[in-house]
Amino acid sequence: MIIKNVKLITEENKVIEAEVKIEGERIAKVGKNIQDSSEEILNGNGKLLLPGGVDNHVHIYKRYLKVPTSDDVRRSTEAAVLGGTTTVIDFAFVDREPNLDERIEQFKDSVTNYSFHIFANKISEELSKIFDRGFKSVKFMMIEYGGLKSNLYDLVKLNEFVEKRGGYIMVHAEDEELIKALSEGKKGEPLLHMLTRPEESELAAVARVNAIVSRGLIAHTSVGRSLDIIDQNRIKAEVVLHHLILDKSVFNRKDSYMFVTSPPVRDPEELWRRIDKIFMIATDHNWFDRDVKEAHKEFPDLVPGLPGVELRVPIIITEFIKRRLPLSRAVKLLSENPAKFNGLDTGIIKEGYRADLILYDLNTKWKISVDTTHMADWTPYEGYEVIGKVDITIVNGEIVVENGEIVSQKRGQLLYNHDL
Repeated sequence: MIIKNVKLITEENKVIEAEVKIEGERIAKVGKNIQDSSEEILNGNGKLLLPGGVDNHVHIYKRYLKVPTSDDVRRSTEAAVLGGTTTVIDFAFVDREPNLDERIEQFKDSVTNYSFHIFANKISEELSKIFDRGFKSVKFMMIEYGGLKSNLYDLVKLNEFVEKRGGYIMVHAEDEELIKALSEGKKGEPLLHMLTRPEESELAAVARVNAIVSRGLIAHTSVGRSLDIIDQNRIKAEVVLHHLILDKSVFNRKDSYMFVTSPPVRDPEELWRRIDKIFMIATDHNWFDRDVKEAHKEFPDLVPGLPGVELRVPIIITEFIKRRLPLSRAVKLLSENPAKFNGLDTGIIKEGYRADLILYDLNTKWKISVDTTHMADWTPYEGYEVIGKVDITIVNGEIVVENGEIVSQKRGQLLYNHDL
């Protein structure tokens, strides 16, 4: 296939006309006037050709906490490709269910490509075997999660292991001691979720990560000041969609329980002012239908998590256009940086890389609602006006979305760290 009549965004934020030749699953050539009469021609009609989105942080078909997500792998990954994301990175445990092999089996129905971070709070023989298999990111929770408990000594030892093995540690950075002290005996409105997880909780945890971790990533950074203190020579910052778009005023709503996340939404402008300190934008996607959220309205029995995997690419492109920020930077945050950091051979339009691509039509505007999206039976971004729309999504060289419809039954592939 040769994709003709498209525009590419260069690293210098210039828009150039180009053509891209795909052979099998890979990009074979990027240039102009590519001639091959035997190839199928896809006319891009002057649209933007972007690398497919790489979402570094999703929780799809999550069944290991007290409240399972409402999705399955097929539905969430269909939503992902409809929104221009071609690779998702989920999570698996080391020595408990669901372990890596169980998650791989569950994701055989995935429409996107996929990979996994590994929940681990201690070094083990199984963790070493997982690294040998090509999965080199450890998710360390600084709060109790799914029965896992951890402490700073465990983080020190894991850091020594990961440093030797060439991986990195992805850290959920919240101060468990502070949260427990502020939460003790409290029960009531969802606002308590934010009040018991103040900015200081994240700042204190980030300071500890700075002191211990050699190569790491702060997951879902929610505090602007965190971006100021992260040692960016060693630690990178992931920010997720809802922290960039929603603010703490959601806790004034009667349905504020719908908008609960951990960490909570705060002040997105504090993050946007520091956009140059953000390394990647993910979603922390958790698909909970309305009835699930409504069954848990009172603190501390709330269900944190928001659906987002479909909307990350179009909303962030829209925000960059509105804020007059360079789209080349958006491409790095949405695709190139998360792919490169995880050693994945995708996320960039370059010869030899996976042909994971999207055609994006900037001439379309639309409003987000339940009727215009494919995630859950509600959306936290109701009424948001999007600039542009994904017209075509290509995964591993095959068109899987065209004109807003899934047109292929082909499944995505399991991706490994290639030490790119």
